[in-house]
Amino acid sequence: MRKIMILAALFGASLIAPVYADQAAPGATVPHSHPDPVATVDKRLARFKEELKITSSQEPAWNAYEEKTRSNVKDMRDQMQAAMHDTAETAPERFDRHIELMKKRLANFENMDDALKGLYAALTPEQKAVADRHFSRMHH
Repeated sequence: MRKIMILAALFGASLIAPVYADQAAPGATVPHSHPDPVATVDKRLARFKEELKITSSQEPAWNAYEEKTRSNVKDMRDQMQAAMHDTAETAPERFDRHIELMKKRLANFENMDDALKGLYAALTPEQKAVADRHFSRMHH
């Protein structure tokens, strides 16, 4: 169950911004180590902002999008960490808790969707093309 929860968190984070592969040294592995999704999303947001070339007049829309994204990833991370430390549950209890987590994630994504649409509306046609390419790389 722990691996499933971690994979779900990473999948959720990948929906927020396309995956940028961080290059590790060849042959380097870190068993059972997962990067902090909040730190990862901070890097992705910085790259995305740079790609978009956000202007000072677009900063308010960018800041709203950035805050919603960070908040969403932090909430998902915290929920996954809490779930990994839960006491033993019956199968129906675990299933019910999982459904509740999914409902919370959906609400977070819907909240973030508004911020993304606000940012998108503030972009120039050239920036919209960059954003469209950026989000076309999302993993489903």
